[in-house]
Amino acid sequence: MSVDEQGDQLQDIEDLRRLLFGAGQSRDRLGARATAPAASRSPREPEHFCRRLLEQMREGSVELAADGAILHCNRQFREMIGRPAAQLIGDSVFDHVAPDQAERFAAFFAAPEAASREFELRRADGSLLPVSIELGAPAETARPRLAIVTDLAQTKWMERSFAATEALREREKWSRLAVAAGRVGTFDADFVTGANRFSVTMHEILGLAPDQTLGFAEAGAMLLDADKKDFERKFLEACAGAKNGEWSHEMRIRRMDGALRWIALAGQIEFRRSARGVVATRATGAAIDVTDRREIEDSLRRSNERLRLALAAGAIGCWEYDVAAGVTDADPKYREIFGLSAELSVTFEVVCALVHPDDVAEMRASAHRALAGRDEGRYQAEYRIRRMNDGAERWIASHARGLLENGRVVRLIGVATDITEKKTTERELREKARLADQLAGIAASVPGLIASYRLAPDGTASMPYASPNVEDIYGIDAESLRRGVEGKFARVHPEDLPRVLASIAESARALTVWRESYRYDHPRKGFIWVEAQSRPTREADGGTLWHGYLQDVTERKRIEQALVDKEARLYATVEGAHDAILTVDEKGAIQSLNSAAVRMFGYAKAEAIGAHVETLVPVHLFGGRKACVDAGFFEGPETLGNVVETQGRRKDGGLFPVDLAVSEASYHGRRLYIAFVRDLTERRKIEARMQKLHAERLDAVGELAAGLAHELNQPLSATAIYLKAARRLLQMPVDQRPANVEDALDNAATQIVRAGQIIAHLREFISRGEPDKTLQNLHDIVDEAHELVIVEAKQSNINVVFRLDAADDRILADRVQIKQVLVNLMRNARDAMGAAQTRKMTISTSLAGRSMIRLDVADTGAGLSEEARASLFEPFATTKPNGLGVGLTIARSIVDAHYGKIWAGPNSDGGATFSFTLPLAAMEEEE
Repeated sequence: MSVDEQGDQLQDIEDLRRLLFGAGQSRDRLGARATAPAASRSPREPEHFCRRLLEQMREGSVELAADGAILHCNRQFREMIGRPAAQLIGDSVFDHVAPDQAERFAAFFAAPEAASREFELRRADGSLLPVSIELGAPAETARPRLAIVTDLAQTKWMERSFAATEALREREKWSRLAVAAGRVGTFDADFVTGANRFSVTMHEILGLAPDQTLGFAEAGAMLLDADKKDFERKFLEACAGAKNGEWSHEMRIRRMDGALRWIALAGQIEFRRSARGVVATRATGAAIDVTDRREIEDSLRRSNERLRLALAAGAIGCWEYDVAAGVTDADPKYREIFGLSAELSVTFEVVCALVHPDDVAEMRASAHRALAGRDEGRYQAEYRIRRMNDGAERWIASHARGLLENGRVVRLIGVATDITEKKTTERELREKARLADQLAGIAASVPGLIASYRLAPDGTASMPYASPNVEDIYGIDAESLRRGVEGKFARVHPEDLPRVLASIAESARALTVWRESYRYDHPRKGFIWVEAQSRPTREADGGTLWHGYLQDVTERKRIEQALVDKEARLYATVEGAHDAILTVDEKGAIQSLNSAAVRMFGYAKAEAIGAHVETLVPVHLFGGRKACVDAGFFEGPETLGNVVETQGRRKDGGLFPVDLAVSEASYHGRRLYIAFVRDLTERRKIEARMQKLHAERLDAVGELAAGLAHELNQPLSATAIYLKAARRLLQMPVDQRPANVEDALDNAATQIVRAGQIIAHLREFISRGEPDKTLQNLHDIVDEAHELVIVEAKQSNINVVFRLDAADDRILADRVQIKQVLVNLMRNARDAMGAAQTRKMTISTSLAGRSMIRLDVADTGAGLSEEARASLFEPFATTKPNGLGVGLTIARSIVDAHYGKIWAGPNSDGGATFSFTLPLAAMEEEE
């Protein structure tokens, strides 16, 4: 109910109260029309009737004394406060107003005129109830003041329509009561004499003074022109005998005091027969002022029209459920929302069948609570439906209010709204809020800075947004940057600032992505490198707004510079190397080569890059084994990490010998091979000259053989003579022994030394010669060498174990020299185990790739120190107390002469292993 309607209601009740008290006097003045003498009625009967009427009101009513004491209150007010009448009667109404509103209520209560205000009343449970209080004007007598209290907490937009209907009913009821109480004016018009008689009430209705009379002309002049014609038509028809002379009409009049009022007239025409026939002679009737009713009707029509327009604009469907009949009356919009045809009878079960299974239980429960009268019959639910006509899923919000009779809900009147778009929007907003929270968390956790940069049309710049770690990048708080960025640009390195400003201007002009790196003077860190990237958008006012990311890249810049320096040094090293260096991918394609490779092979870099490595190293030999590039380049264990000899091919097609060493590297998940190629052409020429020289020296061996026998025979014969002479002299008695015995021994020693020198010179000469290679079986040579040391091994309690596992043991070798190497290694192993508790010698063979055979001699002796291993094969280096240090040197010379390799290493369980490799005969034959 609106404030205006509440004011009208309050005024009507006050008027009704006055009318009821003055009803007796009105009847006396009506004279003969009064049906009962005034003295026959109790003077308090109208007041009791009014009390009963107030008790039945939907609003709370309170009769208040001049000091605010509660004299009477109806049931609705008691329910609002939550207290019985016994606790309220006699209390001051000020005690029930919210404490913070007591002063305002006191001023409201003391006002000399009627007024309406909104306050909060304290309920019995301590809660505050918002209400609207309509307070009548103070009476001049001691009569109490009437206050109408309306509960605003339960007022909703739909209730305004219900309240308007109720107000109309109340107005009609009050009108009936007014008629019964004498608020009806009566009139008697004599057509013959022209005399008119009006009751007191009629005078009041017409705005006439009590003693003022009114003729037909004056009465007709009071009618509005728009209503006069219709009134005259109906009146003349009644005078002509229509409807037996009964007539009624509602019209507007302009009273004598100028007020515009609506009057309802009802009367009877009296007829008399004359010579002219039946003529109208008299009109009697009653009149009532229906201005209030017509205003309420107009207000209701306007309210209904506004409601209709609101429902149409808001896509709201209306429905009404008759509880007794179980039938729902739905308007076309409701049927459209649910996809129901116009012919389908709508029932509660039909609607429930469309509701989503997950929502139907709650929807039914809400409806049952409303039908049970809980919450004053209010119904509210949100649920999903599957529309009947197209099967589309929609979200529906439904609200209703129950009409109660005798405490039971007889009818539910409500509305339904399609809120699918609202739900979608809410879901999107929740998702955006969630994403905003995630972005805020990301912005706070990323090492860089997420920020916005705005360039206004007037050229001023600011940073509207910056993530929390802005001070880590700029050392300036976000609020300062929002006001302006002059302080930031003041710290940009002077050499970088023009470039940065120019790039920002170009990005703003062309709306291109802005990317820049610059040096920044951080207040705490000193100069740092900042890298930024952002995307611009043009704003409505012509400004430009960038959103982007900035980060401190000082460490990355330092690493990049270090990599540049390292790359420069590496480039200088590679370019300055005398050996060719190639980079080859997994497919054998050349990726890069240095200047030495260009000189060695004769190809320019542009020609070689991308070509297959077979162009430079065609069908090549790795240690005597033929390998195909397409079968897997550089994959053999004898290739990676080792130096192998093969052939290279120059641009002119010429082949030349090279040493090839290959290492493997990983680059972006791919394998790369780095090949180091050394040109052996000059070395081979030198070796050829040395071999030729050595052969010439060997030819001289035959010439020196006779001289050698003679040279050796002489010191040896002299040594024998000296020793025999010394023996005989020593056998003589001491007193007869000559004094030159020691001289004889010294001479013998001198001759022996001379013989040793002769042998050493010859060995040195012969060791530089080429061995006499023939096809041999390495395992047979092992057996022969073992026969030479088996007696010494048994005497030393050494267990000799053979593991000759090589499938192919054929070699091209000098049998005597290889046997000499084996005997030397076996005797070294025997000597190494002289003090060992466990004495075990293991001799094993195996294939080393496809082109080499490997032989190992392992012992369980004391092993080799790092110092001993470093000089093990050097001349005159030995680990034995009485060793000369020439055995291993000779062995290495022999193995090298057979194009093999010899080395030594420790065993995992103690001792040492001496190993050497020799080319297989099959590989050498192919070469």
